[in-house]
Amino acid sequence: METKQNPDVERFNRRAATYETASSQGYFFDRVQRRVLKLAKEKCEPKDILDVGCGTGLLLRKAKQQWPNARLVGVDAADKMIQQATQLFPEAEFHVAMAEALPLPDASFDLAFTTLSFHHWTNQVKGISEIARVLRPQGLFVLADITIPRWMLVFVRHFRHNSPATIREMFTQAGLTVELQQQPLRWSRVLLVTAGRKH
Repeated sequence: METKQNPDVERFNRRAATYETASSQGYFFDRVQRRVLKLAKEKCEPKDILDVGCGTGLLLRKAKQQWPNARLVGVDAADKMIQQATQLFPEAEFHVAMAEALPLPDASFDLAFTTLSFHHWTNQVKGISEIARVLRPQGLFVLADITIPRWMLVFVRHFRHNSPATIREMFTQAGLTVELQQQPLRWSRVLLVTAGRKH
């Protein structure tokens, strides 16, 4: 796999060993992950779960508490993140891969999610299409990511500007019907959660 196409990969490789203990993770990441799991639990009872941009597998470990019998699979472009995830959570299955090229069979998951990684994807349209491909009919995809105003891109260069309408359009193009789109954290207007179901 050619990881040099995405400039963020090496940065995440360098941070892998301390990723979960870094002060930048903490409260915000935990609230986002809890919100995604709560939403997913309200909308499905999955047997097979995929986390795209899984990092060290923290969200999958939380998902295991909620769905103890589910098969859990994580994908991340940073190989050192996957090494950490495998050590911390050997019960799950992990792959080094980009969202745009998932090494997984068609129609093999009931639930897929991605939290705070979407803005790093090289080709977001292709990534969502790949997730739709690996979802079973009626499978659910929950995307939680930071959206910032266009003027802030001058200061935060690695973010892409995606409006709620743009993300809805990406879902629709991939064959996903948007069931919910909201900013669920009252104290943070930069988090947008979108949930869509495969036709």
